[in-house]
Amino acid sequence: MKRARVVSKEESILTAKYYHPKSDGYLEYVSNIKIKDSGENPIEMAVKFEGILPFVGIMPPKEHTFRALSILELHREIIRWLKKYGYILT
Repeated sequence: MKRARVVSKEESILTAKYYHPKSDGYLEYVSNIKIKDSGENPIEMAVKFEGILPFVGIMPPKEHTFRALSILELHREIIRWLKKYGYILT
């Protein structure tokens, strides 16, 4: 069986805001996206918390990995994961 090759890699910062009108709480995650040429879920994004712990709201896990079939599905999973903890993507 052929192994999937990594076609593209990217590192960026993922920023989320605590969803409350009187709050200025933000989270910053360092994200690494890998796109493979084949496989069941060819798009993988690993996030790792970097920054100051929030004093408002629930803290999501410090490390998490998302796997998806497409970029749109990956975006939807990230939004759903952040919303579960009371944050929105900025």
